[in-house]
Amino acid sequence: MWRSEVVLEGAFLDQTKREALVFLLGIEHEIGKLDEPLNRKALQQVIDQTIQRDQLDLLNFSIYALYIFNADGQILAHSKPGKYPLKQIDGTKAAVFQQGEISLGEEVEYARDPVTGIEIPKADIIIPLHHNGKVIAAVEVEINLEATIKRIQQFDDRYERELVTVFAICFIILLLFLWWEIHRLLIHPIQSLGAVTEKIAAGELSSREEQLGRDELGDLGRSVNRMADSIEQLFTEQEEAYLQMLQSLAKALEAKDAYTATHSGRVSKFSVQLGRRLGLDKDELKLLKQGALMHDLGKIGIAEQILNKPAPLDDAEYEEMQRHPTLTANIMRPLKRFKEFAEIAAWHHERWDGNGYPDGLKGEQIPLLARIVAIADTWDAMTGDRVYRKGMTPEKALSIIESEFDSGQWDPELVRVFVAMMRGDLEARHEVEEDMFGESPA
Repeated sequence: MWRSEVVLEGAFLDQTKREALVFLLGIEHEIGKLDEPLNRKALQQVIDQTIQRDQLDLLNFSIYALYIFNADGQILAHSKPGKYPLKQIDGTKAAVFQQGEISLGEEVEYARDPVTGIEIPKADIIIPLHHNGKVIAAVEVEINLEATIKRIQQFDDRYERELVTVFAICFIILLLFLWWEIHRLLIHPIQSLGAVTEKIAAGELSSREEQLGRDELGDLGRSVNRMADSIEQLFTEQEEAYLQMLQSLAKALEAKDAYTATHSGRVSKFSVQLGRRLGLDKDELKLLKQGALMHDLGKIGIAEQILNKPAPLDDAEYEEMQRHPTLTANIMRPLKRFKEFAEIAAWHHERWDGNGYPDGLKGEQIPLLARIVAIADTWDAMTGDRVYRKGMTPEKALSIIESEFDSGQWDPELVRVFVAMMRGDLEARHEVEEDMFGESPA
């Protein structure tokens, strides 16, 4: 920026000096018309007329002094009348007379104004005056460069602002480009790896890093994928073993309480039917089926005399029976990838109005699958035979449920879909269709 300013300032000064040269050549032309070129009176008249011209306002400089002198250094005419000492004819002035050269002044000089005391920047421009092929005198103009310096400063200020603006824009573009490159090559892959590891930590063991480059981050991504494969295999083996244990536990419960086993099978099938009506996908239906099958598994911890009591339970026994959802949820909790199992087990006795147990969840705080199983569980409890009573007919059960649509026990929308399903499908009432997973109804 500094170097370019120096070059531009030099160009401005050179332009001003050349403009002054043209100005002096005009004076030379006027003097050339004189009959007596060295007549002091005639020369002074040319100087005075030149100083008084209106065209001077159009110049990019002002005249500090304008005068004519001869080879002896005598001032023949001057823009500022007065007595002046002989000028020393040497250096550039000598070259003007001896070689007829034009002097444009090499450096900016400063002269103190006798009136204001302010230093004024100026430059001296000298041209020779010829007569009959000889140099007979010289015209020198001392130009006031204040206007030129002001123009240079104005241009410099604008130039600096524009240059700084351009540099700033380029710098911002460079920063944005660098940020984009760093984000593409480093930050985004790291974020992607972080997201994958967070999903794995949350139990989504099938998550894998897809952006595998040939650099260190790509190697790290492949390591994360191998780790995820190992973890998924380990968890799968553990879950399979745990599910087998649950199946053994279910058989033990069946031996202890045959009703609970058959009840769970029916609840599972009715739950899947309602899930289909609600548009659940295959994976959700599978979770719903298995969760419903195991929703009462905690009854293994309830005393057998309570489970098989041939009469309604008293308050203490009923309170003990209410522990089974929590017991079931505790049994299911190790199956972290199938948290829906624990949710169904824990909350299938919660009510839409918040008056259920064990946690008093309300409305949509209760997971969808638990709300579905709650309806199927109630339906089978009403229509199934118990040791101490015979189940009611489907028609009577439907009438009771319809009268309690908005009682707060069930999700109002789900229970209406369930009743419509049961009323509109006789086969669904009397013969449960083959299970969607290829198992025949129990």
